Amino acid sequence: MKIINTDIQARAVLQLVAATALFFAGVLILSYRLLEPSQQLLYHSISSSFQVMMVSIGTAVLLRSYFRQNKQAQRLSSGFAVLCLVGIIDGCTGSFFDAFDAQIPWFAYLSFAPLAIGLLPIFPEASQRNPWQQLFLQANAGYSLAFAGIGFAFLLMHLFLKAPLLAKHPTGSLVVCVAAILAGVAVYATHYRGRRSLPRLSPTSANFTTLAVLTVMVFGVGMFHTQMTELRSDGERAVQQLRQSRTAMGESIIELFERLGQRWETYPLQDHSELMEVDIVTYLKDVDYLDALFLVAPDKTVVFERLKPSRMSYFEAVMSDKVIMDGLERNVSKTEILVPEFAVKDLTAKLVVRVPVDFVDPEGMPDTGIYSVLAVLDVRAMLGIAMLNTVDSDIETYTLVRPGRWMDRAGFWVTEPTARYLRDKAIKLYDSELSMYYSSGVPTEAYLYRLDTLQETSNLQMLIIVGGIGLVLLVVLAVERNVSLEVQGRQLFYQAHHDALTGLWNRASIEQYIGSKFYETKDVTVLFIDLDGFTLINDGLGLHVGDEILNQLAERLQSEQPRRSELARFASDEFILVLDGATAFPERVKSLAQDIMNLVAQPYRVGDNKVYLTATIGVAHQTPDVSTPLELIQRADMAMHQAKKLGYNYVLEYEPNMAKRLLTTSAMRSNLQEAIDNNELELHYQPIVRSNDQQTIQVEALIRWPQSDGSLIAPDDFIPVAEMTGQIIPLSEWVFKRACEDAVKLQEREPKLRMSVNISALHFNRANFVDFVLNTLAETGCRGTWIELELTESILLEGSQYAIERLQTLRKHGLSIALDDFGTGFSSLSYLKRLPLDVVKIDRSFIAGIRHHKGDRVLIESVIKIAQSLDFAVLAEGIETPQQAEFVTELGCNYLQGYYFGRPMPLKNL
Repeated sequence: MKIINTDIQARAVLQLVAATALFFAGVLILSYRLLEPSQQLLYHSISSSFQVMMVSIGTAVLLRSYFRQNKQAQRLSSGFAVLCLVGIIDGCTGSFFDAFDAQIPWFAYLSFAPLAIGLLPIFPEASQRNPWQQLFLQANAGYSLAFAGIGFAFLLMHLFLKAPLLAKHPTGSLVVCVAAILAGVAVYATHYRGRRSLPRLSPTSANFTTLAVLTVMVFGVGMFHTQMTELRSDGERAVQQLRQSRTAMGESIIELFERLGQRWETYPLQDHSELMEVDIVTYLKDVDYLDALFLVAPDKTVVFERLKPSRMSYFEAVMSDKVIMDGLERNVSKTEILVPEFAVKDLTAKLVVRVPVDFVDPEGMPDTGIYSVLAVLDVRAMLGIAMLNTVDSDIETYTLVRPGRWMDRAGFWVTEPTARYLRDKAIKLYDSELSMYYSSGVPTEAYLYRLDTLQETSNLQMLIIVGGIGLVLLVVLAVERNVSLEVQGRQLFYQAHHDALTGLWNRASIEQYIGSKFYETKDVTVLFIDLDGFTLINDGLGLHVGDEILNQLAERLQSEQPRRSELARFASDEFILVLDGATAFPERVKSLAQDIMNLVAQPYRVGDNKVYLTATIGVAHQTPDVSTPLELIQRADMAMHQAKKLGYNYVLEYEPNMAKRLLTTSAMRSNLQEAIDNNELELHYQPIVRSNDQQTIQVEALIRWPQSDGSLIAPDDFIPVAEMTGQIIPLSEWVFKRACEDAVKLQEREPKLRMSVNISALHFNRANFVDFVLNTLAETGCRGTWIELELTESILLEGSQYAIERLQTLRKHGLSIALDDFGTGFSSLSYLKRLPLDVVKIDRSFIAGIRHHKGDRVLIESVIKIAQSLDFAVLAEGIETPQQAEFVTELGCNYLQGYYFGRPMPLKNL
C-alpha cells in the first residue's frame, strides 16, 4: 500500500488553501460591493472584472483538482477559465461588469491571462500526455510560480513605499498583490510542472479550510468596512465642520456689513458724508479681507469706490460683471453674497457682499430708492483666520462655489492639476450640500487627499489577512500530516500483519492467532501448504508470473476457506490454514486438505501462460504433548517435508517418529559444527596400489568423526547432513588443508607417495576455489605434484566449460585430477572426453557383483576400455578379495584400492 509523500501533500494543502482563499475573497468582495447599502465608491476597492477573475481562477483550480474523474466538472473548470479571460478583457478594454474605474493597470489584468489559458485544456494523466502537453504544463507551472513571486515582491514594495501601486485604493492595490500570489501558487500546485497529480486531501482538511478561510475573509471585509465607515464619518464631520465654520463666518460677515448699512441709513443728512467716510476708512483698515467698498445708486451708477491702499480698482470688473449686475437688477431688500465672474480668474477667490441701504430722505423729498453697498472680499484672507484654528488632516473639503469652480477649504480655487489628482488619486469620502440662511444647496465634498496613513493601515490589515491565511495553511498542514500519520499508522499496521503481495495474514499474524487459540480453545489444527516446484516457475517464467499465480491461489483459498479458520502466507510459496475446533474430526481435515490440493491443481492463466501446480500438505493437531504454539507449526512443517519425501502432491499427518528423526538430524548438525570448530575430526588414509606389482604409490584421505566412546560416525551418516546445511564447504576446506599438511609429513617418510583428496562439488563450484587451493598449498608448503583431487561427475551439472577451465588451471600447478564413482553418474561421453582428467575410479558397487553378475563384469570391462581409449588411468575401488584384484588386473585396470590392500588408518599407523 502507498504511503502519502509529504512533499506532494504539502503542495496539495498549499493548493487547497490558496484556491479557497482566492475564491472566497472574490465572492465576498463582489457580494460586498453589490450589497453595501451606501454604494459609495469609498467602499469599492477593486473592479468587478478583477473580482470575477479571482472567483473564476479559484473555482477552476478547485474543480480541476478535486473532481479529476468527473468529466462534467473538468469542462465546467474550463468554462470558468473562459470567464476569467472575459474578465481580463473587460478589465483591459471596457466596463461590462460595472462602470467603476479602480485604476488597475492593463498589464496587471493581462498578467493573469497565462494562468487562465493554462486552465483551459483538459489533458490526460502524466503517463498518457504528449510531449507538447507536458511542456505546456511545465511552462505554465513555471510562469505561475514566477508570477506568485512577483506578486509577493509588489506586496513588500507597498510596505516600504506606503503608496498604492496597482490600484487607486490602497486596499485594492494590496488585494491585487495577494490575488496574484494566491492565483500563482494555486495554478503552480495544480500543474506541478506536469509531473503527477496531487493527492486528495481528507474531508476534515477541506471542511476546516473552507470554514477558516471564510472566517478570515469575512474578518478582512469587516475590517475594510469598519475602516471605510470611519473614513466616511471623518469626511462627514469635515463637511459638517466646514458648514459650521462657513455659516458662522458668513453670518458674522453679513452682520458686519449690515451694521454698516444700518448706520448709514440713520446718519443725519448734514453729517452723512463725513460719517460714511469715517466708517469706510475704519472698515478698510480694520477688516483685513476687505479689498474695496462700492456704493451703487439705484440706477446702477457708482457713487464712490474706496480701496485699500495696496489694491487696484475693481470698478470695471464690478460694473461689467454679469453676476453683480443681475444682483443689482433684482434690487432686493435682502443681503446676499455674490460670486462674480471676475473672481474665478485669479488663484484666490473673491466674493461680493451686497447690502441694501435705504437712506432717509428729507421731508418733502421723493424716495430715491434703495442703494447697494458692495463689499469686495478676499476669500483667502477671510479664511486665513479660520485655517489657523483647523487641525492638520489628511482630509480636504471642497465647495462648488459656482458651476465648474470648486474652492478648497483654504479659499483657493481648485486648479486643473489638483482636479486630476482628486480624480485619479484621492478618495472621495463624503459629499453633501451647504444650506445657510443666505445661501442654500451649495455642493460640498470631502476627499482623503493624502493616502499615507490609509496605506499603512491597509498594509497592517492585509498582513493580518495574509497571516490568517498562513495560519490556516499551517493548521491544515498539521491536520493533514496528522491524518496522514494515522493513515500511515493503519497502513503500517496492515503491512505488519498482512502479506504485501496477497493481502493475506503474514507469518507474525498467524503465529499470534495460533498462540491466542492455542491457550483459549486448546483445539487448533494447522495445515502447512507448500507448492511443489514453484521455484521452477519463478526461474523459468519470471517472478511476475509467480506473483500472479500466488495472488490467484490466495483468492482460491479464500473463496473455499471454512468457518472458524484463518489463512496466511507463511513464506514464499508456503501457506498456512489454521482450523479452530477440528482436532476431533481428522477425516474432515484430511478431506479438506484433499479439496485444497484439487483447488491448487486447477490451471492458472497468466498472460499467454497456462500453468499447472500441485501442493504438498502437512497436518498437525493440537495434542497434550504440544507445549507451545510454534511447535504446532513445526510439526505441520515436518509432516509436509516428510510428505514430499514420499512423493509430491500428498497429504500427511504428523507422527511422533518424525520429530525423532528431525531431532537426530538437528543434533547431528550442531555436533558436526562443534567438531569442525574444535578440530575434533580426523583423516584416515587408505593405500592405493599398482595392479601389476601391488606396490603402494598413493593414499586417499578419508574423513572420520571419532566419538568419546571410541566409535566412529560413518561419513555416509554426516556427509549428507553437511551437504544439506552448507557445512560441507568448511568441512571440505578443513579436509584439504589437513591433507596438505599430512602430505608434507608423508613426503618426509615416503617421498614417492602421493595424497588423494576428495573435493565436494559445492566447494569446487565456489568462485574462490582455485585461489583457496593455491593459497593452501603455499601456506602448508605442499607441492601440487603431491596432491590428487577427486571429484564426482556432478561437477558437470554447473557447465562443462566452467569445470574444464578450472581443472586446467589446477593441472598447470601440478595437481592431478581423478573422476570418482565413474559409471554411476549420467555424464555424456562428449563431456567426459573434454575433461582434463588423469584417473577415473570405478565405483565399488560394480566390483562387489563381479563374481555373481555377468552384467557387472561386462560393464567393468566396457568402462576400462572407454577410459583407456581416452588415455585415462583406471582405478578400481572396493577390492576385497584376491579374485577381484586378479579379475580387474586382467581387464587392464592400472590401480587398485580396497580392504584387501589395507583399511583406512591414521597417518601415524600408515
